[in-house]
Amino acid sequence: MKYQERVKKFQQLMRRKGIHVSMFRDSYAFRYFTGTCWDPPALLIPAEGEPTIFAIEEEIPELQQKTWIKNFLPYRDVKVLINSVHKRVDSPVIGFNLDIDASALLYSMFEKIHARRKIVDVHPLLMELRMFKDPQEIEAIKKAGQIAEQGMRAAMEVIKPGVLELDVAAEAEYAMRKAGADQVFVYVNSGPPRVHAKPRAVPIKDYVLVDLMPSYDGYFYDFARTFLLKKDPLRERALKTMETLHKRFPDFVQLNMTFHRVEEKIAALYAGEGFSSAYLYGFGHGVGLRFEETPILTIVPGDRMKPVKPSMVVSVGHAPLSSLEIGTVKIEDTWLIKEDGAERLSSFPLRPEI
Repeated sequence: MKYQERVKKFQQLMRRKGIHVSMFRDSYAFRYFTGTCWDPPALLIPAEGEPTIFAIEEEIPELQQKTWIKNFLPYRDVKVLINSVHKRVDSPVIGFNLDIDASALLYSMFEKIHARRKIVDVHPLLMELRMFKDPQEIEAIKKAGQIAEQGMRAAMEVIKPGVLELDVAAEAEYAMRKAGADQVFVYVNSGPPRVHAKPRAVPIKDYVLVDLMPSYDGYFYDFARTFLLKKDPLRERALKTMETLHKRFPDFVQLNMTFHRVEEKIAALYAGEGFSSAYLYGFGHGVGLRFEETPILTIVPGDRMKPVKPSMVVSVGHAPLSSLEIGTVKIEDTWLIKEDGAERLSSFPLRPEI
C-alpha cells in the first residue's frame, strides 16, 4: 500500500538524519501518511517499527475503518494525550513537523515537555517526499481542477458592475461544494491592489480577479482568472502578458534548471512589456495537500534554488501584476512537470469571456 511505503521512505530519511521518532500534529502530514483526514491530528512515526495514532477514545472505531494503521492510543483528556506522547518519545533526537501554518502553541508545549531532548524540524524531510506526486495524487489534483472550473463558471454568471465581491465568492464556493470539494478557499478583488484578497462587501466596478482553490480527496488545485468589465488598455496589456507566460511556460522550464533561473526568464518577459515595477517575485509554488506548498518561491528564498524535477506540480502565475494603476490582476493555473516538458492540468480558457 502506498501509505505504508510513504512511512517506510520517511523512516529511511529519519535514520539517515539520526532522528529516532517524529510527531505530526498537522492535518496535511496526517492525511499523507494515514490516508484520511481527522481532527485533531496526532501521529507518531518511529524510525523503526509501526506508527501510532492518538485519538479521542470514542472516535477510534470510525478512524480504524479509514486507515491502514493498527496502533491507537485513546485519550479523553489532553493531559493523557501529552503523557502518552511523552512516554513514547523518550529518545535523544525527536522530530516535529513545522509546516508553514503549524501551531506555535502546540510546538511550544511539545518543546517544553521535552526540554532535555533535541527537537528537530522534519518538515524538509517530509517535503522531499511530498514534492513529487504519484499518478493517484495527480488524478485527484485534476479532479480538483474540474471542480475549480465549475466554480469559475458560477462566478462568471454573476459578475457585473455593482455585484458584491462577497456574492461572487459565495456563488463560486457553493458551486464547488456541490461539485464535491472537501475544502474551498476563495479570493476576490475588484479595487486597489490587494494580493491576498479575501472577498468584501464591496461592489465590483471595472474589473475583478477571482482566485479559487478547491481540494478533492485532500488535494488542491490553484486557479485564477481576471475579468475586465470595461475597456482598459493597461490592464488588457497586463493580462495579455500573463497569457503569454502560460503559452510559453513549457519553453521557459527545463529539467534540473533551478526555479530561480525559470523566474529570471519570466521576469524578463514582464520587463520586456514594461511591467517590472508591477511584478511581485515568485511566479509560483508547489500544489498538493496544501494549495501552497514546497517549493514556495514567494516567501522561502531557499526553495528558489531547488531544481525542476518530473512529477512536481506547481502553480504558474501566482505572482500577480499589482500597482496603483492596475490594481491586482493575474492568470494562474496548475501545471505538471514532465520528462518531456510541462502540462497545464486544465483546458479552461486563459482569457474567458463573460
